[in-house]
Amino acid sequence: MTALRAELHPFRLALKAPLVTGGVSIRFRAGFLVALSADGITGWGEASPLPGWSRTSLLDTETALRSVSDDLVRGGEAVLDTLLAAMHDTPHARAGVAGAWADLQARRSEQPLAGRLVAGSICAPASEVAVNALIAAPEPSEVEQAAHDAVEAGFKAVKLKVGAVDPEVDAGRIRAARAGLGPAAELRLDANGAWDEHTALNVLGRVYDCGIAYCEEPVAGIDAIAAVSRRSPIPVAADESIRGESDAGRALDVGVSTLIVKPQALGGPDVALSIAGRAHQVGASVTVTSFLDSAVGVAHALHVAAAVDAIAPHRRAHGLATAGLLSADVADLPPVTAGVMSLPPGYGIGVAPAL
Repeated sequence: MTALRAELHPFRLALKAPLVTGGVSIRFRAGFLVALSADGITGWGEASPLPGWSRTSLLDTETALRSVSDDLVRGGEAVLDTLLAAMHDTPHARAGVAGAWADLQARRSEQPLAGRLVAGSICAPASEVAVNALIAAPEPSEVEQAAHDAVEAGFKAVKLKVGAVDPEVDAGRIRAARAGLGPAAELRLDANGAWDEHTALNVLGRVYDCGIAYCEEPVAGIDAIAAVSRRSPIPVAADESIRGESDAGRALDVGVSTLIVKPQALGGPDVALSIAGRAHQVGASVTVTSFLDSAVGVAHALHVAAAVDAIAPHRRAHGLATAGLLSADVADLPPVTAGVMSLPPGYGIGVAPAL
């Protein structure tokens, strides 16, 4: 039995400005960094539920993490698979442990995590990932300027937050975004489940000529999303309604053609990659996004995105350019350059917090 040392490091990171999404104002991110160490090597994971979105609280997550940490100290690597299999009801805690373990294994084998995730695949992951810009400005004039600035900065895809203002204003914001982007850049919408079916179909029907790639979570719930999908002139995607692999499978079964995959919210990089593989088998596409994570969570998602790109028939820009929303972070990440993020150099996730 190889001994493991487990440590939890709490963090609380303020956002530069409140982010209003789906009716929730997010002002800071709090959670735990999970460190698993063996043979002088440490792997890092993140567990940070988001109030108003996650089905488990920070206290639930901490309780699960401390219980598992005690079991790991007693049982070592031999009990890890059994412990992870029992953690599906606490996905953030599982993501922290599974992520730290995946990072540790990749560092041991002297590989980037993305390479280890697709070991055996005929395609090696690239060292960089295209990402979308995020716009949440409330006024159409501000949206148009932000969209223009994103294109000038080199982004090829932009996601516009909708659903927080009157639908009439949202329609104007969407048209303003397209005007600012010009005809070439991809425009995505994200309603975070804020609309009902009537409102979603009304807004999407009014802006179908804006060349929108898809709308994330126009309504809440997989069945409701599927119902909108059958009538909408714009493709729709499932995001926070996917709480695990079974939800992802059900979304695919009812015809949802795009899945938004958040590794830290779904249970870790292994769960996220499994969902992506199942989606690709049925011809659905996957966009990997962060969960307003710290640098550790974003680094994990970045490696998952690189692995997804390696197995996907068509690559998409992923939703990972969120580090700039934080006023401070636990570690540094490579900057976004011309709409692209490079994987951090080194083995594992390439990130080690300075604690």
